[in-house]
Amino acid sequence: METIAVYWEPIIRTYGFQFREGLVWHALRLPLDRVDDWSRGLQGLADPAATFQLTWARLDPEASMTMSLVCEPVHWNRIRPIWIGNTACDGGGAAPETMVDLVWFHGPHFGDRYGIMDFTYQVLHRGQVPLLAAICSVASIYLVLPAGQGAATRMLLAGAFEIPTAVNGPRQGASPVQG
Repeated sequence: METIAVYWEPIIRTYGFQFREGLVWHALRLPLDRVDDWSRGLQGLADPAATFQLTWARLDPEASMTMSLVCEPVHWNRIRPIWIGNTACDGGGAAPETMVDLVWFHGPHFGDRYGIMDFTYQVLHRGQVPLLAAICSVASIYLVLPAGQGAATRMLLAGAFEIPTAVNGPRQGASPVQG
Protein backbone atom coordinates (compact mmCIF):
# COMPACT_ATOMS: atom_id res chain seq x y z
CA MET A 1 0.00 0.00 0.00
CA GLU A 2 1.30 3.43 -0.93
CA THR A 3 0.47 6.60 0.94
CA ILE A 4 -0.30 9.35 -1.53
CA ALA A 5 0.23 12.95 -0.46
CA VAL A 6 -1.94 15.67 -1.91
CA TYR A 7 -0.75 19.25 -1.87
CA TRP A 8 -2.56 22.06 -3.62
CA GLU A 9 -1.25 25.46 -4.70
CA PRO A 10 -3.11 27.91 -6.96
CA ILE A 11 0.06 28.12 -9.07
CA ILE A 12 2.41 25.20 -8.53
CA ARG A 13 5.95 26.16 -7.54
CA THR A 14 9.08 24.51 -8.83
CA TYR A 15 12.79 25.25 -8.68
CA GLY A 16 13.11 26.01 -12.39
CA PHE A 17 13.40 23.94 -15.54
CA GLN A 18 16.53 22.49 -17.08
CA PHE A 19 16.91 20.90 -20.48
CA ARG A 20 19.39 19.16 -22.76
CA GLU A 21 19.06 18.95 -26.52
CA GLY A 22 20.35 16.48 -29.07
CA LEU A 23 20.40 13.38 -26.89
CA VAL A 24 20.08 9.72 -27.90
CA TRP A 25 17.39 7.47 -26.38
CA HIS A 26 17.90 3.74 -26.68
CA ALA A 27 15.67 1.03 -25.25
CA LEU A 28 16.77 -2.58 -24.83
CA ARG A 29 14.54 -5.53 -23.99
CA LEU A 30 16.11 -7.82 -21.41
CA PRO A 31 14.84 -11.35 -20.67
CA LEU A 32 13.89 -11.75 -17.01
CA ASP A 33 15.12 -15.34 -16.91
CA ARG A 34 18.69 -14.11 -17.56
CA VAL A 35 18.98 -11.33 -14.98
CA ASP A 36 22.31 -12.59 -13.66
CA ASP A 37 23.84 -12.63 -17.18
CA TRP A 38 22.76 -9.21 -18.39
CA SER A 39 23.25 -7.50 -15.03
CA ARG A 40 26.95 -8.46 -15.18
CA GLY A 41 27.10 -7.16 -18.73
CA LEU A 42 25.54 -3.84 -17.79
CA GLN A 43 28.08 -3.28 -15.02
CA GLY A 44 30.30 -1.90 -17.76
CA LEU A 45 28.13 1.21 -17.70
CA ALA A 46 30.03 2.17 -14.55
CA ASP A 47 32.87 3.30 -16.87
CA PRO A 48 33.39 7.02 -16.04
CA ALA A 49 33.85 7.76 -19.74
CA ALA A 50 30.39 6.37 -20.50
CA THR A 51 28.10 8.93 -18.89
CA PHE A 52 24.36 9.24 -19.37
CA GLN A 53 21.63 11.67 -18.33
CA LEU A 54 18.78 9.31 -17.48
CA THR A 55 17.96 5.63 -17.24
CA TRP A 56 14.77 3.80 -16.30
CA ALA A 57 13.21 0.39 -16.63
CA ARG A 58 9.71 -1.03 -17.01
CA LEU A 59 8.41 -4.58 -16.82
CA ASP A 60 6.81 -5.91 -19.98
CA PRO A 61 4.06 -8.53 -20.11
CA GLU A 62 6.25 -10.91 -22.18
CA ALA A 63 8.51 -11.89 -19.23
CA SER A 64 11.02 -9.22 -20.10
CA MET A 65 12.09 -5.79 -18.96
CA THR A 66 12.71 -2.80 -21.18
CA MET A 67 15.62 -0.70 -19.98
CA SER A 68 15.99 2.78 -21.43
CA LEU A 69 19.00 5.06 -21.45
CA VAL A 70 19.33 8.70 -22.57
CA CYS A 71 22.77 10.19 -23.25
CA GLU A 72 24.74 12.50 -25.54
CA PRO A 73 25.72 10.99 -28.91
CA VAL A 74 29.45 11.16 -28.06
CA HIS A 75 28.81 9.07 -24.93
CA TRP A 76 26.47 6.73 -26.80
CA ASN A 77 29.46 5.75 -28.96
CA ARG A 78 31.22 4.59 -25.76
CA ILE A 79 28.12 2.97 -24.26
CA ARG A 80 26.92 1.21 -27.43
CA PRO A 81 29.42 -1.71 -27.27
CA ILE A 82 28.53 -2.33 -23.61
CA TRP A 83 24.79 -1.89 -24.14
CA ILE A 84 24.33 -3.80 -27.37
CA GLY A 85 27.50 -5.89 -27.65
CA ASN A 86 26.71 -8.17 -24.71
CA THR A 87 24.79 -11.19 -26.01
CA ALA A 88 23.20 -11.71 -22.59
CA CYS A 89 21.52 -8.35 -23.11
CA ASP A 90 20.07 -9.32 -26.47
CA GLY A 91 16.50 -10.18 -25.66
CA GLY A 92 15.61 -9.68 -29.29
CA GLY A 93 14.31 -6.26 -28.50
CA ALA A 94 16.95 -3.65 -29.21
CA ALA A 95 14.95 -0.65 -30.40
CA PRO A 96 16.43 1.82 -32.86
CA GLU A 97 18.07 4.90 -31.42
CA THR A 98 15.86 7.98 -31.21
CA MET A 99 17.09 11.56 -31.03
CA VAL A 100 15.41 13.33 -28.13
CA ASP A 101 15.47 16.35 -25.85
CA LEU A 102 15.18 16.07 -22.08
CA VAL A 103 13.41 18.56 -19.79
CA TRP A 104 13.48 18.07 -16.03
CA PHE A 105 12.47 19.95 -12.95
CA HIS A 106 12.43 19.60 -9.17
CA GLY A 107 10.05 21.08 -6.71
CA PRO A 108 8.71 21.25 -3.20
CA HIS A 109 5.87 18.99 -4.28
CA PHE A 110 5.51 17.37 -0.87
CA GLY A 111 5.20 13.95 -2.48
CA ASP A 112 2.32 14.92 -4.78
CA ARG A 113 3.93 13.73 -8.00
CA TYR A 114 0.56 12.50 -9.30
CA GLY A 115 -0.97 15.97 -9.04
CA ILE A 116 2.15 17.60 -10.48
CA MET A 117 2.22 15.13 -13.39
CA ASP A 118 -1.49 15.66 -14.05
CA PHE A 119 -0.90 19.41 -14.21
CA THR A 120 2.17 18.90 -16.41
CA TYR A 121 0.24 16.63 -18.80
CA GLN A 122 -2.52 19.26 -19.08
CA VAL A 123 0.02 21.98 -19.94
CA LEU A 124 1.72 19.76 -22.54
CA HIS A 125 -1.66 18.77 -24.02
CA ARG A 126 -2.78 22.41 -24.35
CA GLY A 127 0.56 23.23 -25.97
CA GLN A 128 0.28 20.19 -28.29
CA VAL A 129 3.67 18.93 -27.12
CA PRO A 130 4.31 15.26 -27.93
CA LEU A 131 5.67 13.33 -24.96
CA LEU A 132 7.72 10.16 -25.48
CA ALA A 133 8.26 9.27 -21.81
CA ALA A 134 7.73 10.74 -18.35
CA ILE A 135 9.73 9.57 -15.35
CA CYS A 136 9.14 10.59 -11.71
CA SER A 137 11.68 10.19 -8.94
CA VAL A 138 10.75 11.62 -5.54
CA ALA A 139 10.28 15.39 -6.23
CA SER A 140 11.93 15.29 -9.68
CA ILE A 141 10.14 14.91 -13.00
CA TYR A 142 11.88 14.07 -16.29
CA LEU A 143 10.21 14.51 -19.68
CA VAL A 144 11.62 12.83 -22.80
CA LEU A 145 10.55 14.76 -25.90
CA PRO A 146 11.16 14.47 -29.64
CA ALA A 147 14.34 16.27 -30.75
CA GLY A 148 13.84 20.00 -31.16
CA GLN A 149 11.02 20.26 -28.59
CA GLY A 150 13.06 20.91 -25.42
CA ALA A 151 13.49 24.70 -25.46
CA ALA A 152 9.87 25.46 -26.35
CA THR A 153 8.58 22.95 -23.80
CA ARG A 154 10.75 24.44 -21.08
CA MET A 155 9.35 27.90 -21.82
CA LEU A 156 5.77 26.57 -21.95
CA LEU A 157 6.14 24.92 -18.54
CA ALA A 158 7.92 27.96 -17.07
CA GLY A 159 4.86 30.02 -17.97
CA ALA A 160 2.52 27.59 -16.20
CA PHE A 161 4.47 27.05 -12.96
CA GLU A 162 5.66 29.60 -10.43
CA ILE A 163 9.44 29.78 -10.15
CA PRO A 164 10.53 31.72 -7.05
CA THR A 165 13.74 33.61 -7.74
CA ALA A 166 14.90 33.89 -4.12
CA VAL A 167 13.75 33.20 -0.60
CA ASN A 168 13.70 36.87 0.47
CA GLY A 169 12.57 38.40 -2.82
CA PRO A 170 13.77 38.62 -6.39
CA ARG A 171 17.46 38.85 -7.15
CA GLN A 172 18.79 41.34 -9.66
CA GLY A 173 19.28 39.73 -13.06
CA ALA A 174 17.97 36.33 -11.97
CA SER A 175 16.44 34.21 -14.69
CA PRO A 176 13.47 32.00 -13.80
CA VAL A 177 14.41 29.54 -16.52
CA GLN A 178 17.72 27.78 -16.02
CA GLY A 179 19.67 25.96 -18.69
